[in-house]
Parts: sequence; structure tokens; C-alpha cells
Amino acid sequence: MENKVICYYCGTIYDESRGKCPLCGSALTSDGAESRPVQRRRITDEERRERQRAAKGKYSAPKKNKAKKLDPKPFQIAALVFLILAVLVVFYFIGDMIGWWPGLEDRVVREDVYHTGENAGACTTLTLDKERVAFDALGDSAFLTASVNLDCAKTMYCVSSNEKVVSVSGDANSELGTELKSAAFTVTAVGYGEAELEITCGDQTASCTVVCLDPEGSVAPTDVTEPENYTPQLNYPMDASLYARGATLMLRVMNLPSGMKVNWTSDDVTVAKVNQNGIVTAISGGKTIVTAQVGDQIAQVLIRCTFGDHADDGAHLKLTDVTLSLARTETFELFLYDADGERITDIVYTVEKPNVCEVNDGVVTPKNYGTTDVTITYNGKEYTCIIRVS
Repeated sequence: MENKVICYYCGTIYDESRGKCPLCGSALTSDGAESRPVQRRRITDEERRERQRAAKGKYSAPKKNKAKKLDPKPFQIAALVFLILAVLVVFYFIGDMIGWWPGLEDRVVREDVYHTGENAGACTTLTLDKERVAFDALGDSAFLTASVNLDCAKTMYCVSSNEKVVSVSGDANSELGTELKSAAFTVTAVGYGEAELEITCGDQTASCTVVCLDPEGSVAPTDVTEPENYTPQLNYPMDASLYARGATLMLRVMNLPSGMKVNWTSDDVTVAKVNQNGIVTAISGGKTIVTAQVGDQIAQVLIRCTFGDHADDGAHLKLTDVTLSLARTETFELFLYDADGERITDIVYTVEKPNVCEVNDGVVTPKNYGTTDVTITYNGKEYTCIIRVS
């Protein structure tokens, strides 16, 4: 008969020949004594559980690692930063619309294709793509392309001898080539007859004949009768300025009768000269009167050559800080005056915040609440007036 023993740790009954408990692996006895035979009394369930609890700390299986919880604080901080940035962006755009600070409007600086300045390159070549243009009907248009040398920096003009027959667009489509640069003027037949187009660039001139035939195929006679109560009107009604020696500008009689000619003269040719096409050229610093005579009538314009010793001409604003009421739609005349108190009209207005106010011919009109600067540029200098709209 086999000898049975009881494990002192877990209470398992097993054969003595095994040497150790098959359940918990403990030796036959806890103190090295001889194995005791199996007692007839069975251990109770409570004793077994007590022995199992005693051996659990030494032989229990390792615990499984629990998933590590993420710290929510970094996510909360990121969400708070994003919320603050969103509030700042919304606040900035609201302030921009109200006019609290400069907005994001694109400020485009437009420059003339052929800039006139003291260091402007001379025009040595001037050619036209055609010498004669014939129109069959009123309203027809054509392009007249004039080409100059690449280093030319003079202003190119195209003048019609009779704008009752053919008109010239004020804008020209420019193109830069490898050897020449060109400008394409749009000419339009507005009446029957014949006219000459004269293109001027610096000291170079070229001409093109334009003919518009009547339905019978002949050129209509030219009316040279001066209308009653006629007064010539110039494109510069009061004054014009030139800022560099050799700079030019073109004067025109806007209401020239059909067939009438203009005789141009300058009171002081040492300051500025004018040719018979109305091209004024600066000679030296100072002032002169240029006169356009059409028949028995004349029109005059003051030419200011503000450079060299005459650069300081005493130009000034009467007010530099103005408050306007938007509710009453108040307006303000913002003019620049010379040392003699005469208004200078050949100036450029720039409004810092166009949503606050606008300027038309020197008259400032409020549009929205806010504060902005209106800058007048004249003779290379800037004169600023603060406009407050309340």
C-alpha cells in the first residue's frame, strides 16, 4: 500500500515517492522531518483556502500591466492656445473694418512705362509700324505701334492734329522686346476727314496720316469756322509741375474745334519751352506761363519747374488735423498752397485707409468711423493731414 502524505502549504494529498507536492512544488515537510502518513481526517475547505492564501504571495502569477492613461493637460493647453488665436484673428478683422488700424488692402504702385527723370536715358530711335491708316466707317479703330530703344526713359506721346476726325486713347499697351520696346496706341475714327498723328519721344518725332472717307469715297471738307462764345479748355486747367531738367508733359486743348490749329508759346523759355504739339520741356528751375491760342481765344497754364535752386517753393497745408461728422456727412477741402497762397493742383492724394474716407479733387468725404492719414505728394515731398471721422 502506497504511503500518502499531505502538503503542509496547500494541503494536497500525494504519494510520498514524488518527493514534493505536485501542486505547489514544496518539499515533503516544511522543517525537514519525516513524512507523516495521511491522516484519516480530511482538511476542511476553510483550511485549504487558508493554506492557499499563505502560498499565494510566493507562487502567484505576475500581474498584467494595465494600459497607461494619457495626461489630458497638454491637449487642454493646445486647445486654449488655439481658442486665443482665433479670438485675436476675429478681433483684428473687426478692428480693420471699423478702421482702428491699417488693413490688409493690397497697395499697388503704378509706374509709367516710360519714366521721365533727371537720369532718364535719351531716345535715339523712334519708328512706327505704319505711315498711313485709312478707315472706311466711323467708330473703326486700329493700333499704331511706336518703337524706341531699350534704354530710352523718356515719355512717349501721340497727338492728333484734329480730334474731330481721329481720337487717340490715353492708355497705350506696352511691350518689351529684345532690342526695342514699343507702345501700341489705339486710334479711332470719330469723323470724316484727314488728320495727322504725331508721335514724340524726347527729341525724336514721327508722324502717321489717318484718313476717314465718307460713304461716297471722298474726304469731307474741313470746317475751320470758330464757334461763337468759344473758350479753349486745357487738360491742366490751373498749373502743372516738372521735377527734373529735361522732363516733359503734354498740354492739350480738350475742346478744339474741327480744323482749328493751336499756337503754343511760353513766357519764359529759359524755364520751360513748348513746341507746337503742346509738349512742354523743363529747362531750369522757376515758373512760366504757357499760352494756347486758338483763333482769337487763349488759355493759359502755370508751369512750375521745381528742381535745383527752386526746390523749396513754400508749399503748405492750412490744416493738418481735421474732424468730420459722419452723421452730418461733413466734407472738407484739403488743398496744397504755394508760398503766394495759390492752390497747387498738380498733386497726388493717397488715403491710408480708404474705408474711412475718400478724396475727389481735393474734397474729403467721410465713409466710416475711424482715423486715417491723407498724404499729398508734391515735388518729391509729402504733406500729411489727419482725418478723424466721428
